[in-house]
Amino acid sequence: MKFHSKLNILPLGVALLAASANAANLPTRMVNGQECYYYEVQPKETVYGLCKEFGITKSQLVLHNPSVADGLRAGAILYFPVAEFPGLGASDNTVDKTSTADKKSKVYIASENTSERSFRKAAVHHVAKGETVYGICKRYGISEAQLLELNPSLSAGLKHGTLIMLPDSCQEPEAETVIAPVVTEKDEPASHKPSEPATPVIAPAVPELAPESMSTTGGDDYMTDSDSIVTTAENGTTNIAVILPFMLQNANQDKQTQLYTEFYKGMLLAADSLRHSDRKIVIRAYDSAGSLDSVVNILGNPELEDVNVIITPDDNDQLDAISRFARERNAAVFNIFAVKNTEYLKNPDILQANITHSAVYPKAINEFIRLYPQYTPVFLSSRDGKTDKKDFTSQLREELTHRGRDYVDISYISYLKESDLASLNHDGSYMFIPESGTSSEFSHIAGALKTLRENSSDQNRIRVFGYPEWITFRGNSLENLHFLDATVYSRFFNDDNSYRSKDIANRYKDWYGTSMIQAVPVQGILGFDAGFYLIKSINETGGNILDSKYYYDGVQSGFHFTGSGEGSGKVNDTLYFIEFRPSGLIDKHSVE
Repeated sequence: MKFHSKLNILPLGVALLAASANAANLPTRMVNGQECYYYEVQPKETVYGLCKEFGITKSQLVLHNPSVADGLRAGAILYFPVAEFPGLGASDNTVDKTSTADKKSKVYIASENTSERSFRKAAVHHVAKGETVYGICKRYGISEAQLLELNPSLSAGLKHGTLIMLPDSCQEPEAETVIAPVVTEKDEPASHKPSEPATPVIAPAVPELAPESMSTTGGDDYMTDSDSIVTTAENGTTNIAVILPFMLQNANQDKQTQLYTEFYKGMLLAADSLRHSDRKIVIRAYDSAGSLDSVVNILGNPELEDVNVIITPDDNDQLDAISRFARERNAAVFNIFAVKNTEYLKNPDILQANITHSAVYPKAINEFIRLYPQYTPVFLSSRDGKTDKKDFTSQLREELTHRGRDYVDISYISYLKESDLASLNHDGSYMFIPESGTSSEFSHIAGALKTLRENSSDQNRIRVFGYPEWITFRGNSLENLHFLDATVYSRFFNDDNSYRSKDIANRYKDWYGTSMIQAVPVQGILGFDAGFYLIKSINETGGNILDSKYYYDGVQSGFHFTGSGEGSGKVNDTLYFIEFRPSGLIDKHSVE
């Protein structure tokens, strides 16, 4: 059984608010230029209860929060556009403290970067076919900034027949308003590769400290009472050793060494967050110097005799030496960097921290089929391009056939064209799945799919499913993911616009005077997630982390370990589905 952690990163000044049936008084935040109310789901709350409390329908809730269709998850954040739900707002953005005795009390996060509107919504305009934002602004004598502030959805383009709000200070129109059609946003032609910033560094980890031991006791800044895990030990010490190539002997440290250092620093943030736990937390860091001899010497330190878990480097020989040492002392080995190492298959003391490649495809395929029964899968294959995901698409086709599900195959040359899609039913619902995860092939299909979605009577019928590489997309490619309502699977995902991610980034900079390196995954956050999981699991079991059933849904990575067979270690089975919604929001859920 999984124990779901509600890891709430709360700023100072957070207070409990009693819910009111008459006014929700939700705080606001800007989400991709759109002002939204937001609310954190509490344990045991239901869709029916929230709808009744907020005075909205289930369809309205699901429209803006699609993940709710599968049920509420404690700790999830729900968003409601201010323009559509004015009744959910408070008279101001301050947070008041009231009695917490009411079981319906909620935890809210103070709003940030919320700017007050400088004018009221007054006049309206019906968008006519062929009209542009520039033309409307010129006609009414207003600026584009004013128009976009009142109508955040215009950032996605004008749509004919819709109503847009105008400031009451606008002048009378030069001509009579006409009800009419749509002018979509300007996009680069499908024949052009989208320009975007360089892809962030793909990295496995991070650290930079002296080889001496570092002892810290931590606090619960990130927890609520309901997040606490009952520990089987009244007291004791949680001992964690980190053996990584910090390369302290080198005057100039390369990028990989810096990433290991950042990982370790992230762990210290986690220890600080748990400093008020009832066990003393001791974390010791050792520089392996990239050498097996150094590792052997480190293992001779007497303080390691009582270690609970050792985080190991990505070198197989060094990992093997540490594993043998740990087994003799009933300690666990946490392998988060040697992704392809299979030592866990014959060593019951190893925690393989990444879901195995062999488990990713079946888990992603089962979740795809479960989530999208109403969509017909359409496989897109380039005759002269890359097909690096052919293994995945082949397995998905086999499973679809086994379950009696129809699918469509479409091939194209160079760039997907509208004519390639002509055979599809105009009223059908389709999930397009390319046979490549590269950004170049994505740019070759995006243009035609965007046109198909724009021309659909129901844009929700046209969507895209893709791969872990897509979480590195930036610029125009990222915008296209949102426009196409794309879903991807991945071992991890960091939404750097989320409150939890921003909070850790700010704390990291405050502590160390520098920002975390732009890498995928972000190593400082990976270190935080790993440290938080390990400390909580050791505390839960009184020292024997291998017995832990704790499920941690982290800021970027999740951890839940299951047995891989008799005489074998345990493997993290966490896989995420990430949806890039057209509203600009991003939903992430772990696959059960």
